[in-house]
Amino acid sequence: MYIYILQHGPVTIDKIKDELEMAHSTTYKYIGQLEEMKIVSRDEDETPTTVIATPLKLEIDGAHGEFLATPAVIDAIGRQLENDDIRVFVDRQGVAKLAAAVHYTRRIMGGELSQRTAANKLDVHPVEGMTVFTALQDVLEDATAYDPYLNLAE
Repeated sequence: MYIYILQHGPVTIDKIKDELEMAHSTTYKYIGQLEEMKIVSRDEDETPTTVIATPLKLEIDGAHGEFLATPAVIDAIGRQLENDDIRVFVDRQGVAKLAAAVHYTRRIMGGELSQRTAANKLDVHPVEGMTVFTALQDVLEDATAYDPYLNLAE
């Protein structure tokens, strides 16, 4: 829901409910939770009420060094629900390694690394690395439209 709001905001609550095929109460519950986290806000001056998301940026010190968790990383985590390659990678390697894989995918796309070198740096089998890097390229291509930190996520 967060990524949808970030991509489409400001967006009405009814549109969120309809587009994400969620129950009315569930939609309001999740929006409330995101508001508590201070990553979305409602504009109740608008009729109907609209919701807008704030791009988050968290500095995380992981096993592969420091990296930024940005909307692109959040999107990648969410995509495991629809992308088997990402899901299998998360099942085998965990979310922290997926975040590192997003970082390496950005560097691959920028021509700084080959997929094989990135897989070695990530400490995964080359085929597993290449598979997830390919899947993550779609995430990063989409994220250029809504992640203002993408070029900073080193």
